[in-house]
Amino acid sequence: MALWHLFKSRIYRILSAFAVASFCSYSIAIAQEIGAFRTISTGNFQNLSIWEVFDGSNWVAASSLPDQNHDIYIDQNHLLTLTQNESVKSLFINAEAGAAQKLNLNGFNLDIYGTLQGFQGPAPGTPNRAWNSTNWIGDSPASTLTFRGNSRVIIPQNAWSAQSDRSRYSVIFDPGPGQTLIIEEAFKAISFTIRSGTVLQRLDTSVNPAKCSTFSFNTETTEYGAGPFGDFIIEGGAQLISECNEEILFRSGSISAQLFSILPGGELILEGETPQIEAANLQLNGKIIHRGGSGPKSFLSKSYPDAATPNSILDLELQGAENLSLPAELFISGNLTQSGSGEFIATASHLHFVGFGNQLLEGFPLKVENLTLNKPSGELITEEDISISNTFFIQNGSLNLNGNGLEVNSSGLGGISYTGGSWKNADFFRYLNTPTNLNATNGTFPFEDVKNGGLRLVQLLGNTGGGDLEIRFTEYEGAEYNSNFQDTDGTTILYRLFSYFQFSGLNPSPNALELRISADQLIVDDVDDLRIVGTGYAAPGNNLPGLDPTLLWARRLVPIDDLEGVNFTVGSFRTLSILPIDFLAFNGQREKTQAVLKWKVTGEKEGTFMLFRSIFPTKDWELIGEINSQEENKGDYEFVDDQAPLYHAIYYRIKYSEGPNSLNSWSSTIRIAPIRTVPEEGVIFPNPYSSGPINLEIPNDWQIQEVEIKITDKTGRVVWSGPYLKKNFQSIVEPLPAGYYVIQLLAPTGRLTFRWIKK
Repeated sequence: MALWHLFKSRIYRILSAFAVASFCSYSIAIAQEIGAFRTISTGNFQNLSIWEVFDGSNWVAASSLPDQNHDIYIDQNHLLTLTQNESVKSLFINAEAGAAQKLNLNGFNLDIYGTLQGFQGPAPGTPNRAWNSTNWIGDSPASTLTFRGNSRVIIPQNAWSAQSDRSRYSVIFDPGPGQTLIIEEAFKAISFTIRSGTVLQRLDTSVNPAKCSTFSFNTETTEYGAGPFGDFIIEGGAQLISECNEEILFRSGSISAQLFSILPGGELILEGETPQIEAANLQLNGKIIHRGGSGPKSFLSKSYPDAATPNSILDLELQGAENLSLPAELFISGNLTQSGSGEFIATASHLHFVGFGNQLLEGFPLKVENLTLNKPSGELITEEDISISNTFFIQNGSLNLNGNGLEVNSSGLGGISYTGGSWKNADFFRYLNTPTNLNATNGTFPFEDVKNGGLRLVQLLGNTGGGDLEIRFTEYEGAEYNSNFQDTDGTTILYRLFSYFQFSGLNPSPNALELRISADQLIVDDVDDLRIVGTGYAAPGNNLPGLDPTLLWARRLVPIDDLEGVNFTVGSFRTLSILPIDFLAFNGQREKTQAVLKWKVTGEKEGTFMLFRSIFPTKDWELIGEINSQEENKGDYEFVDDQAPLYHAIYYRIKYSEGPNSLNSWSSTIRIAPIRTVPEEGVIFPNPYSSGPINLEIPNDWQIQEVEIKITDKTGRVVWSGPYLKKNFQSIVEPLPAGYYVIQLLAPTGRLTFRWIKK
């Protein structure tokens, strides 16, 4: 018998070494290990009488229970049940016909420090694929297998499959930082969570077509519904590396998983050329890395009708030598990084930069068809030039060109579409195929004046002869306060800003354009004082009265043929920038639901501090309060804003005035972070929830009467659906039993998905 066991061996894939980011494995043949356990009857894990142990020659009665140092075999016709959390080395489960339910986890967790395999014949038997269509391993979402320990193959080739399609258990990968767990066969469960370390999903290239070790989910429609089901979550600090293209993740057949989520700090590394993930809900809030392969790559996509399109991401990095084609539309809230010789191909893409913090374009010049800048806060910072062949939609936020150039409309089919936001530190701006009619939308160029502060908006309005307009902004700090030259109408100019603009490239034309330059953040008593002048000489054309006490437009009518060769800047026939007071400090912070603003000044007399608030850094300022200066304050002031928006970053600035005919002084602009991060996809809080009010915030531009809500539990069962009524939301979710829920909001303008836990 012992000799038979010696040669009736099992094949293991053993991890041998790591080198840089790869490792090698080799195969050896061994029999069951000395100290391995097998079941001899059905029973509980803690029941010593159901176990035998291999002593090197024979199976003998066990005198102790197995732990993480021992393999266990669940033999044919036996059911092993957990009554507490347990640990084993490798788990071998009989996979023959009629094996029925083999492992009842019973709501507990089994740690595995070796492999998970199926076998046939008496233990240890020979490797066999898992194919049992019963609750083979179970029996609930709370029942878990957790893979721990050092780097290794955990699902060996030819020893498992996804045909155990009705097992009811969840899988957790938690080997610890720096460890890699390898999957060589398809794996099916109720949910998968990578908690730490790396999981490598192998592609078997020994067969044609190559076969992916796919992740999929339970198919019991009577238990978990007929639609998308199953969650796959990559937690912060963890990685999934996939070598596959098709079938990385789905439920079964043509049905998608319910959720694929990369949490902040998590990574998805894709090594296939055309990777696809089939999930109804995607939350890609970590980093996606494309690398490897032997040909051009396409960005992550989907093919199932019920799967969501992966078009909203945090960070994206391209490594290696192969190019990566980006999708037709991609929303990016983090960084775009090119760290290899391969290039991003975005010439047929519309990229939307929408993050709250600073975002980086690292390692490449961006060449894109359309680009939208719509950042509630922070900057989009580029390391190289940006070329936009069609339209630059600039709506909100700041583009920091970092000394590089910006070029728009090389195709002649687009241009500038301005509604807000700005750019700064531009080496140049080129407007190729300049429109023949320039207006406030396609003819506004929002330069930030870094040296002097403020938004130095430029507008060109009127009819042109086309051409390739180039604007350069040269910045110098400060101003000349005694210019003393004459404008074309004989007015003496006393003030001019040192920073100036130069225009070139428009085709010759007899037409004149209205040129506007904003004096934002400069101290302006009356907009009629403003003029556009040269740097020490009169600008060509004729002065037009200043406009708008907020934007502070200086205006001039300038013949197109006189635009080139002149330095244009903001001037005045008064001296603008003598400040009545100095702001020595201005800061703010959250205190519970309020914003507390504090500032210190010197030189104030009898005057008024007017406080302005906006959720945008450069526009839509709202006067929220006034405080009179008081000598006894000794320059220190405080204001409490109890109406501060909770779920947006807020911007504040202060205007000080000593009277209707006095000069005004402005503070710098400060930002206070939201009470918690709430992107445009809304928020539900508290989460997790135990008691008290429940709040659900949805985008402001959604029409609430058009919103439908669907709530499903962990099993995918719909527990409530119908119209979303804010006043009734509390009464719907408060009675729900403790557990995990997915809340979906559906509207004509989009779809939101929240994972919500009730304690």
